[in-house]
Amino acid sequence: MSRFFAGDSDSDTESDLSEPEQQQTAANAARLYVLSDDEEEVKRVVRSEKDKRFDDITECVKVLRNSKKIKDVSKVQTDFESLVKSFGKAKSVVEKNGIPRVYIRTLAEMEDFVKELWEDKKKLSKLNAKALSSLRQRIRKYNKDFEDDITKYRETPDDEEDDKVVAAGADDDDDDSDSDAEPVAKAPKVSKPKAPKPARELGSDDDDDYDWGMSDSSSDSEGDEEGEKPMNQYTVEYFLKKAPKGKEASKPKQPKAPRAKAAAAADGDAEGSEWVEAQNRKKQMFRSKEDVTPAAVVTKYNDIMSSRGKKGVDRNDQAELLRQLHKHAEDAELSSAVLIKIGLGIVTCMLDYNTKLSNCMKMELWQSCMDNVNGLLDRMESCSVIVSDGADEEENVEDPEKPLRLRGSFLTLTERLDEEFVKILQNTDAHSTDYVERLRAEGKLYALIERTHQYLLTNNGSNADLCSVSMREIDHLYYKFDEAASSTREDKTAVSKLETLCKFIYSHDVPDRSRTRTLLSHVYYYALHDRFFEARDFLLMSHLQESISHSDVPTQILYNRTLAQLGLCAFRHGMIRDAHTALNDLQSSGRAKELLAQGLLTQRHNERSPEQEKIEKMRLIPFHMHINLELLECVYLASSMLLEIPYMAANEHNLKKRIQSKSFHHQLRQSERQPLVGPPETMREHVVAASHAMKIGDWRGCKDFMLAIKCWDLFRNVDEVKDMLSRKIKEETLRTYLFSYSNVYDSLSLDILREMFELSQSTVHSVVSKMIINEDLHAVLDEPSAVIVTQRAEPTRQQSLALQLSEKVNMMFDINDKLFNARTGDVFYNRQQGGDWRGGRRGDRRGGDRFNKGDRQ
Repeated sequence: MSRFFAGDSDSDTESDLSEPEQQQTAANAARLYVLSDDEEEVKRVVRSEKDKRFDDITECVKVLRNSKKIKDVSKVQTDFESLVKSFGKAKSVVEKNGIPRVYIRTLAEMEDFVKELWEDKKKLSKLNAKALSSLRQRIRKYNKDFEDDITKYRETPDDEEDDKVVAAGADDDDDDSDSDAEPVAKAPKVSKPKAPKPARELGSDDDDDYDWGMSDSSSDSEGDEEGEKPMNQYTVEYFLKKAPKGKEASKPKQPKAPRAKAAAAADGDAEGSEWVEAQNRKKQMFRSKEDVTPAAVVTKYNDIMSSRGKKGVDRNDQAELLRQLHKHAEDAELSSAVLIKIGLGIVTCMLDYNTKLSNCMKMELWQSCMDNVNGLLDRMESCSVIVSDGADEEENVEDPEKPLRLRGSFLTLTERLDEEFVKILQNTDAHSTDYVERLRAEGKLYALIERTHQYLLTNNGSNADLCSVSMREIDHLYYKFDEAASSTREDKTAVSKLETLCKFIYSHDVPDRSRTRTLLSHVYYYALHDRFFEARDFLLMSHLQESISHSDVPTQILYNRTLAQLGLCAFRHGMIRDAHTALNDLQSSGRAKELLAQGLLTQRHNERSPEQEKIEKMRLIPFHMHINLELLECVYLASSMLLEIPYMAANEHNLKKRIQSKSFHHQLRQSERQPLVGPPETMREHVVAASHAMKIGDWRGCKDFMLAIKCWDLFRNVDEVKDMLSRKIKEETLRTYLFSYSNVYDSLSLDILREMFELSQSTVHSVVSKMIINEDLHAVLDEPSAVIVTQRAEPTRQQSLALQLSEKVNMMFDINDKLFNARTGDVFYNRQQGGDWRGGRRGDRRGGDRFNKGDRQ
């Protein structure tokens, strides 16, 4: 029967129990509900406000020091604010008892902590650096109120033991070792007689009572065996500290190890032992020097390189392992082939350091790669080791009787170095001294490319490799101006190096892309050295302008650069129309900066995705290869002015005149809309002002405005360009003057024109003769008297306006007639637009009434 129904049981059941059982049940009940005298005397502890506030401050100090250990500046900032709040709450206590020394010590430590981190601010993350700046300002401002206290504390700082106790928070964990309280003797144990255990009957109603009694007795027996009291008889004395006994009391205290060392120590009794810092033990690759054989080294090399590119593999560790392997091979004096093989692997690991294509190598790492590659090339040249990427050829690193051969590509390393150098320049500020310092390494890189080319020639490299390395050399030569080549245009020895490389690619290279790039580089080089006719003929014979749209983007960029350089070359030669034609496509779009890969323009409607922007940034060419955009625009606008102003004067009354340069006309319209035009300041304003002067025949004003532009100084032969520009301005102003004012004169003397425009007699005669032959000027040249006799074949201004009016009326009439026929459903009109021609009678009749309808309207 359950104990919860014991009150309802019969008296017979109670009488059935024996006296020992009744005594045991009573003892258990008393034990359950009777508390000891010691527990009744325990009272709730009441803490003072001083203890509460100081404990809060101490707890905040512990948390703050833990945050400082892990150098989490944002967490330190939060904990410091919590400490300040706790100190503010204890203001009344502080006024009575003074500022706690722990608080002053914490403020001093915070100053030192911030000062230490501020020196190494670059190593912090962006979030921690931002938090450090805020924390530094906060501490500076807050500590002004405690300057005297902090100064006194720094004169007499606390001992290290006090700092350790506070920092480690050992108030609760280390009472056994650090407390000085006197021990209290343990109360003697009183044994009680045990009642005999009754035999349990199956099926009895008091099973539950028996189970409860058994659990209590078993717990008592366990407590007796272990020398402890039952749980209900534990008193306060049991939890007091025990007095040391025997030899343990006489032993002196051992200094406690710091918590950082204790956490790092292994489990066990380390008391009294000395702490020794663990050293990194490098795993030995070979047990002894005799184990370092070529086969073992190659096997070890293959094991290391097999983890290349795998996730979680540290590239620095991989390169370090290869360096150790290289050192073991050198100490064992293995063959040069083995050393070269390991060296190739080291350079490959260094080049694979960056996982993203957009990231560039550090300049120091690139210099180290360059030195390693040069060292490998020196060893390869001295030992005649052949490195080829042929899959069918077997490696030979041991047998000296056969030629030493390795499977790999030395050319690939050179190309990777070249690409990484370009990326380094792309990611460097072009207007800083760092760019100039890094650009100086290009000479070493070009020397390495030349050595690689010579090595391939010596070891019978394939035509594809020779063409590839030749293309690399051309990329470093085509945009550089050579003074020797420009001294005399007939001297071709200066360009023999580039021409030799180009001819080799023309004759041996199979892919069209390399040939196209070589040809464009060749044309660029000719145009740069003022060999315009050769460059123009070379480009026209290739017919690249028809197929360049199907080429890849870098080739199109090179094509645009070649056209720009060709236009500048034509302008220097005085070929204005050729210069305008070459530059028209670049400048008319307004995107010359992007087309030449010299920068990116901002997009209004986010037409470019972030991935596309990254790709386009990788295509940008380095700054030292740029073509000046202002110079290009100035040359284009000057060419447009020399072509457009005479044409506008000749076709003043022609409504269907063509526009050759839209950007030039746009600049003219912008200036005409301005209510007040001041003196020109920018390059465009100078060109517009010169155009207005040319319209009225003022060649001196036009010349002054054009020569005042500063970008002409960017040309090498500045004086020749300015003389050519002055001569062209005089000639075109003469043509403009004859177009505008020929109707006013009956005859014009060539001598007067020569004096007006300060041109030679032959030049004036040539200009006038061309205009008469091309029927631009309706006049006759009388050579004996050197007089131009004009003919009144052209209409006057009033007649021209009348002709324009009649043309506009006819156009309006035709448009009105078409609209009327479309609205009324004219059959004849519909059939003319492509309908059926049946029903001619109706069509003829309606067609005959066409002009009557126009009259009715």
